[in-house]
Formats: sequence, structure tokens, C-alpha cells
Amino acid sequence: MFLHSAARFLDAFPQLPPDRGPFWFDVVNMLAMASCYSPNPDSAIGFDLPFDTYTGALRSDVWQRWLPHDPIECVAAHADALRSLRLYYLDCGRNDEHHLQYGNRIYSQRLEALGIRHTYDEFAGGHRNVAHRYDVSLRAVSAALP
Repeated sequence: MFLHSAARFLDAFPQLPPDRGPFWFDVVNMLAMASCYSPNPDSAIGFDLPFDTYTGALRSDVWQRWLPHDPIECVAAHADALRSLRLYYLDCGRNDEHHLQYGNRIYSQRLEALGIRHTYDEFAGGHRNVAHRYDVSLRAVSAALP
């Protein structure tokens, strides 16, 4: 029904059934990021996607507009502010459904190279249903409070 068409997906969005399928959240997340990172009032949907919806090929011109928002790319520009934090806590599941563990590993290495104190922890699990981690993260946040 929506194959290769963000416009058709967005048009049908208000009427989508409760059983939206396993990838509904991923599509909505990607469209939301595109609306923030690559707005385009001349586009039929108000923004540009960083890839071709039929082939999946990267659209380099659009991707270049996303990079300034990538934490890995902009960490150095914010290094002083990050150094001033009492606590910089990051965690991620080793089996993250969005594969965020790979970006987090790179990000943590960049933080280390810039001398930015932080805690990075990978845990068994994925991106969702992480309430079992609250005891770890909230304990760290509580300990950092003045």
C-alpha cells in the first residue's frame, strides 16, 4: 500500500489500523528525523529523505544536511560544555534494534580522545523495554546530584 511512498504513508497515517506491523515505529521515526534534519518546503511532504525510497541509495546532498546533527560529528564543537557536566551517562543494548551500539562505541571513543569524562555501558538487550536499567542509570544520576 505505501511501498516506496512516504507521501502515501503520511496521507494514510490518521487512518492506520491499530495493528500497524512490526516496522511502523521505524518508519515514523525516520520520517520524524527527516522532517527535522532536512526540511524542504518545496517537497510534496515538506522534507527530504536522505535515501531513495525505491533503491535505498544514499542521497549525498541530503545526507550532508543531516551530518551537523550527528553527535559523532559535532562532539568536538561542544567539548567544553560536555567537560563541564557532573555526569555524562550513556548506555545501550548490545542488541539494539537500530544498531545504536555501533555509533555509541564510536561516540564514546571520541569522548575519550577529547578527555571528556563519561560512563558508557552496554547491557544485554535492545532498544525497548529497558525499565530494568533504571536502577543503574537513576542510581548514577542520584549520586551526581549536589
